[in-house]
Amino acid sequence: MFRVLVAPDFKITESDPDFPPALLETLKSARAATDSNYVSFWAELGNPDFLSRLIVSTYPAPWLRRYAEKNYASIDPLITAGLHSVEPVIFELANPETPELADFAADALMHEIGAFTIGLPVRIGGNIRAITIFSTDMDLTAETDASTTTMARFHEQADIVSIAVTERFMKTNIPHHTLTEREIEVLYWGSCGKTDQQTADLLGLSRWTVVAHVQSAKAKLGVSNKAAAIASALRLSLFTRFDHGL
Repeated sequence: MFRVLVAPDFKITESDPDFPPALLETLKSARAATDSNYVSFWAELGNPDFLSRLIVSTYPAPWLRRYAEKNYASIDPLITAGLHSVEPVIFELANPETPELADFAADALMHEIGAFTIGLPVRIGGNIRAITIFSTDMDLTAETDASTTTMARFHEQADIVSIAVTERFMKTNIPHHTLTEREIEVLYWGSCGKTDQQTADLLGLSRWTVVAHVQSAKAKLGVSNKAAAIASALRLSLFTRFDHGL
């Protein structure tokens, strides 16, 4: 079974009008936080004899069509290796290792998705294999302090995206929470990439009031930073009501 959700170029289109707006904002935030071109997600559930797949993508429509037509998922190293890895998988499109990958890489470069694709495997449950994929022009293959810091940011956003997707479409049990509506609201705007000051301006509050709400949410969720609080809120499906606007 396949479920595919697409928002080409980060836009909800007539071809997939049910793409959740809150999820799209999370993907946009991940793109901005990592300075990426596109963000995708792929998950497989079950065993090889009976697999279900959930795919979310923001690639441009021409590349989405080409990728499907050529069945590139069967050779894409981010899928073939990434779903079974515990380490990041980085594919440099200018240096494919096989003739088959050379054709795939040349096609991807022609569609201008980026010079590198970076896959961050995420482990959600015993029978779920998932990976968040970023297309970027950033070279993270060199082991430097800067690349380590940047990769940590990719990991953080990969977790946020994976939780946003899987908790919305794969989870049935919603745990109890004690967050107030205002605490949920400030975390939602944080998931959209807004700073505390920008959130304050949107809600007509002072920055320190927003900070206080974030601190309270962190304490209730048992986490130590804002990103983890947002991830927990996504896990609890607290942003669902924003899918249709505030």
